[in-house]
Amino acid sequence: FPLFWFSMPAILKGWMDRVLVQGFAYDLSKAYDGGLLQDKLSLFSFTTGGSKEVYAIRGDIRYLLWPMQHGIMHFCGVKVLEPHICYAPERVPEEKRKEMLTDWTQRLKTLWKEEPIDCSPEWYFK
Repeated sequence: FPLFWFSMPAILKGWMDRVLVQGFAYDLSKAYDGGLLQDKLSLFSFTTGGSKEVYAIRGDIRYLLWPMQHGIMHFCGVKVLEPHICYAPERVPEEKRKEMLTDWTQRLKTLWKEEPIDCSPEWYFK
């Protein structure tokens, strides 16, 4: 998805609001590592309008991902993989865009072997 205003597009957020409902995706007594979807994995793959350097000015991009990865996915018990980010694909040469696609293709081949990230506040905000 494209990163819109430091979050996911409204249509994706709306889908999450309708699908990740109490009783199916979470239970207030069973959240985070004990959540109802603890046997699931999530991977956020998205593009940005700005370069990696532009985002680095404001700090680590993990800070932007905290509400989505920790507040939604991890809250439901989902294990979160390192995000796949393509920075400013419309602003880079065609060769760089091809490299982004190649990197994505390679990652998909080994995705099931990846270890989830640590979704603790200590990891995000270290």
